[in-house]
Amino acid sequence: MNQSQLPQRMLLGAGPSTVHPRVLQAMTMPVVGHLDPAFFQVMDDVCDMLREVFHTENKMTVPISSTGTGAMETACANVIEPGDEVLICRNGYFGIRLADIAERCGATVHLMDTPWGKAVDPQMLRDELKRHPGLKAVGVVHAETSTGVLSFIKELMDVIREAGALSIVDAVTSLGGHEVRMDDWGIDICYSATQKCLGAPPGLAPISLSPAAMDVVSKRPTKVQSFYFNLKDLEAYWNATRAYHHTSPINMTYALREALRMMMEEGLENRIQRHARVAAGLRAGVEALGLSLLAEEGHRLNPLTTLSIPDGVEDAKVRGALLNDYDIEIGGGLGEFAGKAWRIGLMGESAREKNVFAVLSALESILAKEGYEVAFGASLSAAQRAIATFDE
Repeated sequence: MNQSQLPQRMLLGAGPSTVHPRVLQAMTMPVVGHLDPAFFQVMDDVCDMLREVFHTENKMTVPISSTGTGAMETACANVIEPGDEVLICRNGYFGIRLADIAERCGATVHLMDTPWGKAVDPQMLRDELKRHPGLKAVGVVHAETSTGVLSFIKELMDVIREAGALSIVDAVTSLGGHEVRMDDWGIDICYSATQKCLGAPPGLAPISLSPAAMDVVSKRPTKVQSFYFNLKDLEAYWNATRAYHHTSPINMTYALREALRMMMEEGLENRIQRHARVAAGLRAGVEALGLSLLAEEGHRLNPLTTLSIPDGVEDAKVRGALLNDYDIEIGGGLGEFAGKAWRIGLMGESAREKNVFAVLSALESILAKEGYEVAFGASLSAAQRAIATFDE
């Protein structure tokens, strides 16, 4: 398949999201060496803007050369040593993955499970931590991409800090779409990915570590099990002597810098509000279609909405029709929600009103063909009202 055969999709799944032409254009700038002084300026620009997005002064705030799962592995591999005890809060697919990676790092992993569709409860966490004194770290997913649930991290960080443990926070789907305030909330380790609310292609994964977390990394008596994700060496490349570690993805770094520049131009608060506005429109439209939202009210993730699949409607058939007939990609359910949920992402450049109306209109037509009773136009009207009155 040559380039001309690749379809132009409306990316409304769980990521990647649509990439603005400015960001794509930045990737065509001349390739320079990863030790070229001209590239060092690009690196500095990226790190400075990432600190703004994370709301942190952390020196160790860098993009890892990987997708979000690589940043998850970086977070665990650098602070967890064999024999350490950690607690992982699981309320969806990516909490399960975080626990898996922590176990692979040699930790004794304790689990606190919350039903899918529910947020992690601070009091439940406080009670659980009392049963496990002396934990090295506690991991929690801020925005659970499999369920569309947003947990309130500030309150959870207060509980973790009381227990004297390090906090590991997955912000893959929340950074740039919801408020993430590392320093104010006392987060020790937070990681994300470029292909969601940040608006760049997949391939880099921002991570930030507090001085306390980096102190643990620098003083650990054992080697980090991963050479590639070893933050001691990566710190020397990004923040100190520019010592060679690996060949950075040069053009991806150009893209991230341009995406972050666009975020700064829009304003962080404006971008967060844009995600909230279009999410409100989508939710209103979905409910007007008679579909149920699966994330508990008050904890619904703006960049991604999970909705129930109606009885008698075939999951893959609807998603296939969206993709093949309308060039719209949405996500299917994962784990416990497999075959039961659709996941519609409105992230970064994809978080636009026009995309809300496009996917709702297409769903009305497809569901009607599948025999589902549809009041044509009802979902669009509901979305319009929600968007129009959002700021009132």
